[in-house]
Amino acid sequence: MATIALYGGSFNPPHAGHMLAAAYVLQAAPVDGLWVLPVFRHALDKALTVGFDDRVQLCRLAFGWLGDGVQVRDDERGGNGRTLDLVRRLHQVHPGHHFRLVLGSDILHERHRWHCFDDLARLAPPLLLRRGGFDVPDDCPYDVLPISLPDVRSRDLRTRLAARQSVAGLLPLSVERAIVASGLYLQAASL
Repeated sequence: MATIALYGGSFNPPHAGHMLAAAYVLQAAPVDGLWVLPVFRHALDKALTVGFDDRVQLCRLAFGWLGDGVQVRDDERGGNGRTLDLVRRLHQVHPGHHFRLVLGSDILHERHRWHCFDDLARLAPPLLLRRGGFDVPDDCPYDVLPISLPDVRSRDLRTRLAARQSVAGLLPLSVERAIVASGLYLQAASL
């Protein structure tokens, strides 16, 4: 039975922190692969300034260098953004897989807002990544990977892109080039 890490999010845009997280999980966690799953609609009603297809394509650029171990998938297309619904569907479609949910430590403070988080944690036991600025309690019930990732935030990058400020080193070069060429995020300063 293959163990697949599920790495979902808005990826609005996918940035260096996302890339590093994926590479780290592939190398440090007991998984056979990682599926990147951009949300179609955000369940917590966060604005998605760029459409689903554009974000999927940016993810393919951002994560493609990781090779066959990573798949950027569009399983969320048309979905409601509830991770539990997605994981249940993946269990039905892929009964030979065991799933682990990749989460940043910032989510520990938001899990009360998630739909049936405890059920989700049973179906896809979390792999928790430390994220700068968000502590992990000593009694955390999830598997916590010990290295902290940089605190890069998509919201800040959207603001910088809209203001035409440098994002050098914060976005994968392929993603930055695609954004510049397409004009994505030029109107996203307030989102």
